[in-house]
Amino acid sequence: MTIQRQSGFTLLEGIIVMSILAVLSAIGAPTLSDALRERTTSSAADQFAATHSLARATAVRYGRVAQLHIAPNTKSFYIEVDTSATGINQRAKVGHVRQLDAVVGLTMTSTRTLLCFDARGLAATTGTCQAGDAQVIFAMSSAADTVNTTVLGKVLR
Repeated sequence: MTIQRQSGFTLLEGIIVMSILAVLSAIGAPTLSDALRERTTSSAADQFAATHSLARATAVRYGRVAQLHIAPNTKSFYIEVDTSATGINQRAKVGHVRQLDAVVGLTMTSTRTLLCFDARGLAATTGTCQAGDAQVIFAMSSAADTVNTTVLGKVLR
């Protein structure tokens, strides 16, 4: 008479493994959550810095004033430039509007709402344009990322 053994896990072994996984998850979850918040604010700051650089490059490309609109209340920013060769001031958006309002918990504050760049890519203060020394802060809980721009139009991180 031979005895057949069934392979598998006992209920006790399963409970022990699940308990260990629960403890490890409880220890690692706050660290993972903090890392995700930091990555979210860093990504938003990177997007703003890239859009700022695109605004400067657009002004040089078209040889006209390019405007970087910053709207902290809607957590968005975008570029406009006169694309007509006739000087009629036919403004068009360059690229797409960066909308960050879908990111739950992210806040955006800015010291400026309209940055302009002349045909040389330098910050301009003509018309309704504001000084180029802006500070834009992206925050989420305890994580925050700040982007500073200089009067000459450079980005400092």
